[in-house]
Order: sequence, then C-alpha cells, then structure tokens
Amino acid sequence: MESLTKRRDILFSRFGKNQNQAKSAIFLLADVEGVLDLKYLSETQLFITYDIRLLTMEIILEALESVGFQLDQSLLSKVKNALYAYTENTLRENLGISTSKMIRDIFVQGYQRRLHGCRDQRPVHWRHYL
Repeated sequence: MESLTKRRDILFSRFGKNQNQAKSAIFLLADVEGVLDLKYLSETQLFITYDIRLLTMEIILEALESVGFQLDQSLLSKVKNALYAYTENTLRENLGISTSKMIRDIFVQGYQRRLHGCRDQRPVHWRHYL
C-alpha cells in the first residue's frame, strides 16, 4: 500500500513582488492541520511533508495562490502538479475519502491558534487621538 504521507516541493515564481516567498509560505503553512514538516530550500523552493488524508497538493497550491503567492508556471511544474493531483485524488478515492478541506478552512485553524492583540506601535494616547 502506498504511503499516506507525501513529501513534495513547492516552487515559487522568481519574478514575484516578494522575492522570498518560500519563507513567507512557511510561516503561513506551519499551523495548518495535516502539514507535518516544512523545509526552506531556497528563496523560491519549499519542501513540504503532509498527510494525504487531510490535504492534497492541489488544495495547498490553490490556497497559496488565493492569498497572493505566485507559483512557478513553467511547463514542468504544471505537469508535475497535475500528476500529483491525479495520483492523490485517485488514492483518496480508493481509501474512501471523499471530503476535503475548503481552501479558506486551511488557514482558519492556524489563525485561531495565534495570539492576537494590539499590533499598533503607537502609544495609547495617539491611538485614541481621533
């Protein structure tokens, strides 16, 4: 039986506004349920290990694009991602897993775990000035 833990690389565009997208993506994906390990390889490459029962590469890539990350659009990346999507969806169907996370639900749990508070750097009297 094929492993339920997948190790894949994510390639980001070299021409995006944020030249260090991989590091930014690590901070975003670190709290996502189903992500087991993240490794920073370069400014444009990230290595991710995730549980196929909770996430697929297709969902991860769509979520990253939906929040503004620019992924590599080369032919090789497109073919590789299409192959990942096909094999992972087939494996999930064979295991009887039909539901998957909505794209917006991926980051909700991580957002709820973070400490929130006032991030305004101004002194209190300046915050209430208006």
